[in-house]
Amino acid sequence: MQSDACTIDAVIDDLYAKQISLSRTIDRIQSDENANLRELVQLLRIHGQNAGRLGRLLRDRRALHGDADGLSDAVNQALDELSEEWGVKL
Repeated sequence: MQSDACTIDAVIDDLYAKQISLSRTIDRIQSDENANLRELVQLLRIHGQNAGRLGRLLRDRRALHGDADGLSDAVNQALDELSEEWGVKL
């Protein structure tokens, strides 16, 4: 029986580590002049799919943890820019 807890952080960490490993493998294959093009294309497709999944997991984690700092920062910056442009304090 496995004792590791399945958390979104654990899944993100594992997928990220695999993504890094996959990137290194792709780099090695690309530098090999005798590389199998079909294998490279398949690895690039998997790399892209994993990147999309990783992005969704990161977004989901942000939503679960209530981390709205990124959104708050963007809104504050937009308000500051409008305030400066319009010459009024918002």
